[in-house]
Amino acid sequence: MATQEERIAYYTTLCEQLYNPKSSEEREQVQKMLEYSFPTFSGETGSGIASQSQQQQPPPPGMENSPTFAIVTPTDTASALRILLEGSPNPLVQTFCLSRLKQLILAQFSIFERETKLQLRTFLLEYCFMHPDLEPFVISQIAGVLASLTRFGWADMEEYRNIHKDIQQFLQASMDHRIVGLQMLAILIQDIQTSGTNTPVRSAQYRKAAAAFRDTQLFNIFETSFETLTGLLQRNIPFDKRMFYFFQFNYRSGQEDRLKDAVITVLLKCLSYDFAGTNLDDAGEDFGVVQIPSSWRPMFEDENFVPTLFNAYRELQPPLSSKVMECLVQVASVRKALFSGDAERSKFVLNMMQGVRDIIFTGQGMNDTNNYNEFCRLLYRFRATAPLNEMAEKPGYVDWISLIADFSLKAVQSWKWAPETTHYLLGFWSRIIQSMTHYQQLNDSIVQKIKSITIELTRIYITTNIESVPTRMEEMLDDPLENEESLVESLVMLGHIARCKYEQSSAALVAIFDPIALQYQELITQAASGMTGGDSFKEALEVIETKFAWLVYIIAAFIGTRPAFLSSEELDSVDGQLTTKVLQLMDVNQALQNQHGSTFLNQKLDMAFVYFFMQFRKSYIGETNGKSVYTKLAELFGISDQILMIDVIMRKIVNNLQCWGHNEVVIRRTLELFNELATGYSAVKNLRKIETTRLVLQNHMSPEFAFFESSKHQQNRMLYYQVLCKVLFSEDNNEREFHAFMKPFESRLQQIEMLDSVEQFRQEPVRRALQDIFRDLRGFIQPIQTRRHYLMFFDWFYPDYMPILLKALEAWSPDPAANTLLKFFADFVFNRSQRLNFPISSPNSILIFRDTSRVISTFGRHISERQVTNESEKYPYKYKGISICFNILSRCLGGRYINFGVFWLYQDKAIDEAFHMMFQLMLSIPLDDLMGFPKLARAFVTLLDDFTQEQLTALPTLEPNTFLYLMQACELAVESTESFILSHACATINNICTFVAQETEKNEILKSLNGSNNEDATSNEQQRRRSSSSKQAPATHWLMSYLTQFPNILPSLLVTLLNLVLFDDTQDQWTLSRPLYVLMLLQKQYAVEYTSQVINQQLPERREFVTKVRYIFFFRALNTMTEGVDWTLTIKDRERFSQNVSAFRRELTMNNIVLIPVSLDQSITRISDGVGNSTTTTTTGNTLM
Repeated sequence: MATQEERIAYYTTLCEQLYNPKSSEEREQVQKMLEYSFPTFSGETGSGIASQSQQQQPPPPGMENSPTFAIVTPTDTASALRILLEGSPNPLVQTFCLSRLKQLILAQFSIFERETKLQLRTFLLEYCFMHPDLEPFVISQIAGVLASLTRFGWADMEEYRNIHKDIQQFLQASMDHRIVGLQMLAILIQDIQTSGTNTPVRSAQYRKAAAAFRDTQLFNIFETSFETLTGLLQRNIPFDKRMFYFFQFNYRSGQEDRLKDAVITVLLKCLSYDFAGTNLDDAGEDFGVVQIPSSWRPMFEDENFVPTLFNAYRELQPPLSSKVMECLVQVASVRKALFSGDAERSKFVLNMMQGVRDIIFTGQGMNDTNNYNEFCRLLYRFRATAPLNEMAEKPGYVDWISLIADFSLKAVQSWKWAPETTHYLLGFWSRIIQSMTHYQQLNDSIVQKIKSITIELTRIYITTNIESVPTRMEEMLDDPLENEESLVESLVMLGHIARCKYEQSSAALVAIFDPIALQYQELITQAASGMTGGDSFKEALEVIETKFAWLVYIIAAFIGTRPAFLSSEELDSVDGQLTTKVLQLMDVNQALQNQHGSTFLNQKLDMAFVYFFMQFRKSYIGETNGKSVYTKLAELFGISDQILMIDVIMRKIVNNLQCWGHNEVVIRRTLELFNELATGYSAVKNLRKIETTRLVLQNHMSPEFAFFESSKHQQNRMLYYQVLCKVLFSEDNNEREFHAFMKPFESRLQQIEMLDSVEQFRQEPVRRALQDIFRDLRGFIQPIQTRRHYLMFFDWFYPDYMPILLKALEAWSPDPAANTLLKFFADFVFNRSQRLNFPISSPNSILIFRDTSRVISTFGRHISERQVTNESEKYPYKYKGISICFNILSRCLGGRYINFGVFWLYQDKAIDEAFHMMFQLMLSIPLDDLMGFPKLARAFVTLLDDFTQEQLTALPTLEPNTFLYLMQACELAVESTESFILSHACATINNICTFVAQETEKNEILKSLNGSNNEDATSNEQQRRRSSSSKQAPATHWLMSYLTQFPNILPSLLVTLLNLVLFDDTQDQWTLSRPLYVLMLLQKQYAVEYTSQVINQQLPERREFVTKVRYIFFFRALNTMTEGVDWTLTIKDRERFSQNVSAFRRELTMNNIVLIPVSLDQSITRISDGVGNSTTTTTTGNTLM
């Protein structure tokens, strides 16, 4: 028998090997040994006690005769971890024990006894109190475990709700304890407002705990921390003179520095708390009002509150000073309603303005980049929450805004040192300008001051970025032009600023533009004379064109920010002058390209041209006003209206498609511009009138379009033909043009049609041609919405070119090249907007499904033979094609344009072959893979939903293993966290169970007729429709027989759905209630008994309440004791049941009840667990069936 010391020594060695392994294999082996020694008794999902104890499994190699703990239950694991934690001072042991304890709590907290829960929390607090010299990362782990305990136990454990009181014991002890207590508070505040897991199972419980923590604990923590900060600034807190050694960072730091860091961190965590419970993404826009609770009002109205924070910023050194500035950013963002009156709010705003003024005036801390960035954020956020009139009425506002203006100008010019600050400063001034249109009573001096500032700021911003181009290129610095999305965000704000004094700002822009244009003209002259040799010319040309790219982007932002209803003819004329500059530049650049081809192409400049035309289209094309913009354009270019301007844009689009075939980004943006021009009724009509557009339609496969030759433009080709489709069908009488448009496709298809054998189809050039043709055709048919236009394409393609598709699939399946053909066919059979509704006498729908059967069978036969073991290759090389096949069948079944009864009536083998291959493909997918690939799962459940609506029950028979697979897949799919998968899986179960309920009801009616041999006509018709051979269909439907043969199926589904409704925090209650209703109809007795098990599993003090709520939820439905559900399949009763489900969940939520799940050994065996016992014996399975 091993002693405790031997166990501790043994596991200490294992922990050291885990975190300092000699190899990855050793680490993996040690991890298995430790996980075996300290089991969490959870499955892969970590959501319940395993049906078989881990201790019953054989130990990993190397653990024979090892001194292990005797563990049988999760409580034993917690005790063992506690012993190991107490017995070893090794930080690595502490790290392992705490991380494993957190995993155990996440998996098994609900089954711990109340005493165990209290002991766990008390032990962690006492352990931390007894060891104030713990490493910082260990303290963080302890706080993380405490946060998990708090989130889980807040509703039930009153002792868990006194965090401030518990940590107060640390704060009142020694200085080291005080520091540790504050460090723990920082982690607790951070962790308690996050879910801590990737699943939303307990998110409602977490939100309630976070909200209650906010309301009862957070302000006390903030107040205590602020008092500590005040004491630090006043220097009345005594410290030990000794130094404290930090193991992790290998340096010494005094108590005072550690306390400052801890208290500032707590304050920042408090102010950054998710007060509104929205859990916003930190990566989003840096703007928002901090919803400080009204109970914090006295703190924010205290006249010393804001000055204390600014004083802390001045006193502390980086990096603590930047954290204080982050606190000020949060404080500046508080809502106006927090204050009790205008006087208090005015004092707060004055204090903020004074603090900002002092920092700018003294430059305190501005030599630190983090301080500088956070200060600019402070300006941005303060302006976002403080209206312009509120600041402008304060004394000294003109001097204050002048200081910020000077600071902003210097900041913009300091782009190399602090490049991220410009965005915030532009945001500050943009909001100032936008507010001026709403506040007309501003002082004239203030208005004039702001207007003068905007002109200078615009000029400095443009000049700085233009002058930075050579430096960025020489030193290879990040270029904002390479990140268009971020650049545009800043330029839009600059556009708003420039609009304040638009004529003067535009004049400043032109003054910068013209000298560069002269330099550019000199270079063009050199190029015309052949003086282009050497690198110096190319470098000079690149610098000039990059400068022009900046200018074109800025001009685009100016024009794009034109207010549609506030503009004037004078301002539109200014836009016209700026547009002429861009068009003149484009002409010169085009001349250079015509002379030297692609030698001097500049991607940044052409991207700027495309963006400019997008902004011009947004502001002026399609607008009834704004004609003044064409005055200058008409003088210089003869462009007098929108149509002529569209022609200019189209010529640029065509030029890009011809010249930029090697560049995917430019082609994509060009086609997006083309798509925008074709969006909207009047826009596409105008586009259709352009001669350039007509030429493109007539020569859409011209070899001049270089992007056709590159394989990286697959998606771009689809977009290209989507746009052409919209343009082509914008006219009503277009049949002749359509056939002319399809001539190039006909030529290419006819060349392939001449190939006689499958071997000839397998040539590489043929594969490339097939992919190009069917990808282009797929792009062409996707936008078609009307029946007339689609039937025009259908009659062109079908049946003449269908054999090419079938031969190509035979040749290239299961190669990924076949996926392109399958995707085309999936769109071909897609009845989008009812475009595939054929005349009643047309056989086309029957013929389509026959070919669909051939497509599925051909591809399925080949893909079934392919074995893929590499996980990274499974989806692209196997499951992707299968998921497309599922989509094809789903669109045929759900399209409602195919009469499948004809196939059953005439025993057409096409339907048997299609469904046989469908089942074969399904069974080739392991269930783990099915749920592991989201796209595959979506296609699978969509197909099941459509298939089970009618065709499943129309089958003459189904193999048992196939039926069980479908049921297992449904059971797994309803547990998916993706709503799309869950909803279709629920619909599938509802379809099947509704049929079973109807059949059961029909059989009961027949029995009540005392053995009458005459079946009604409907039943005979159903039997005839099911029969696909000359054999007589059985009297009892095969589905009913299987449910008798496998009696655990319905109870297992019922338990799964009930568990989701009872224990999961899901937003899909209505979706889950639909199949649950029918399952409870079929399994009434079992539903009652299972819910009784649930009630017995709850805490004694909760059982009475849960029983009462259970009555509302179940007995109204099951026993019809009162008004409510009459337990029929009518829509009314289904809706009433769904309302009962919602009422049940509301009762639990309102009373803060979190139900404890039933252990697996107390519930029904899952379908997957019963597959191995599938026999014809009806005594197996659950007796409650």
